[in-house]
Amino acid sequence: MCITIHRMATAVSNPTRSLHANNLTSSKAIIIAWMIAAILFAWLLIFPLVGGVVVANDDLKFLRGELNVGSLAENIQWSWLHTNSFRPLENIVAAFCNPQTLACWPVIPVQFSGLVLLSVGVGLLVRRVLPSQPIATPLMLIWIFLSPSTMTSLWQMDTCSQTWSAALGLWCGILCWDVFLAARTGAPTYKKIIALFALAAIGMNIKETFFGWSASIGGALMLAILFGFKSNPRACSRAAFALVPIAVMPILYLVIRYAFGGLGGVQSLEENPEARYQIGLGENLVTNMMTSAFGLFANGPLHLFNNDAAMLPLRALSVLSALSAGAMIIAAGALRILHKQTPSNISLRLVLISAAVCMFSIVVTLPMGAVSDLYGFGPNVGSGLLVVAATLMLWNSIDENDRFIARFIAGCATLMLATVGLYGVASRTYQFSMTWYYTRELNRLVMTHQASLPPQNSTAETAYIYFPPNCYTGHIYGQIMIRPLQSLSIQWMQSWLNKADPKHPLRIVLQPQSMVRPGLDLVVDCAQFPVRQDW
Repeated sequence: MCITIHRMATAVSNPTRSLHANNLTSSKAIIIAWMIAAILFAWLLIFPLVGGVVVANDDLKFLRGELNVGSLAENIQWSWLHTNSFRPLENIVAAFCNPQTLACWPVIPVQFSGLVLLSVGVGLLVRRVLPSQPIATPLMLIWIFLSPSTMTSLWQMDTCSQTWSAALGLWCGILCWDVFLAARTGAPTYKKIIALFALAAIGMNIKETFFGWSASIGGALMLAILFGFKSNPRACSRAAFALVPIAVMPILYLVIRYAFGGLGGVQSLEENPEARYQIGLGENLVTNMMTSAFGLFANGPLHLFNNDAAMLPLRALSVLSALSAGAMIIAAGALRILHKQTPSNISLRLVLISAAVCMFSIVVTLPMGAVSDLYGFGPNVGSGLLVVAATLMLWNSIDENDRFIARFIAGCATLMLATVGLYGVASRTYQFSMTWYYTRELNRLVMTHQASLPPQNSTAETAYIYFPPNCYTGHIYGQIMIRPLQSLSIQWMQSWLNKADPKHPLRIVLQPQSMVRPGLDLVVDCAQFPVRQDW
């Protein structure tokens, strides 16, 4: 007590010195954290330009698939009526890509604006949840930028919708938060509810993952209204208006889509066991929950985890990162139980509620046949909030006797997360660059060969393009580690090539061929391409 009073007296007698001493290190740390976040942000958006981003794998369905039957408006209308997934943003981006070369630079400004929107949303969330911790915003952004799901989302054309659905979902959550607080204080809420209507309407037409945000935010808002109704029924009644855009409107949207036939093709896993994008509530649900949890708290080369060809230490890196994040959360929780309070004015209840809402937004993908780390983008805002809050709780431990060990745990875990995360960025950079290289080269070979063929009439023989096993065998992982031929997605390529150039019909064959007709057939040997390394 006497020591505390003495310190307070010293601070009052020389306030300038005390303020300078307390803020100098903190200011430097904040600046360094923002610099690291800015460098990672720049790399995530500059690399596609350096690496030569192209439309690859199943992204090609938006550029060379059956959706491309007419104008952009006709394509969007067709997908509304005939597809389970309705993603007009991807149709719009594809309309500006080059179907001949597969170049797709317009994806970069779309991803840039979506990532900026998400980053601003993270800052606003921190102001509400951790207002006394200005360093939390750059730390959370670093966590998100090092996440494997972020790179997968940003470096593919069709996941522009993933970036934007996450950004709009986060902003809808912030608006619902503000509406609830404004209703309790008697402040006007109509402007925020109008904005919520607009963002929710856009989000529902971005990607199906937005409905996970709708369910999570709507559920949290309903619980808040129910728990607070007894003490303040008027305020809760006013806040309930926000449920119309965030909960009622999405349900009506799905009903209308179903009535138009857009959702009529949804099958269960029992009807189509091999399908990934079908619905099931059996063993897949448990597997997907475990996979999603691992993807939310692990970073690094997650794509190597199940790659038998990679070295065991590299496969274990993501596990070490998940253990590091878990160790910090458990240690922070233990200190909270021990001291029965949190340091630095951290409201643990707000942290847990906000993190749960963000992470629960992944619920819409859990019934799928299988999930990948892609769907962790957006929910990783929640895991980042937990990890960053745990780091701050450990670093600013209340008891000085615990501070050394608490900071030791926080420092070692943070170092592990940063090191493994940076390696993951390097590894995914390499893997994506190889995918784009295979795509460009194979597409160039096929398109050049088709253009060189002599014009054929209806009675002429069809030209064949043969792909031997070295083009379509090997380990795959989403769109990151794929076989060379998979980058061109022959499911769409053959029909598109014949429609684009009917005078030079082609047929693609997946087998070696000894009898090749000169000037007509082509054998593509993928052994001429650099071998993708398993690092």
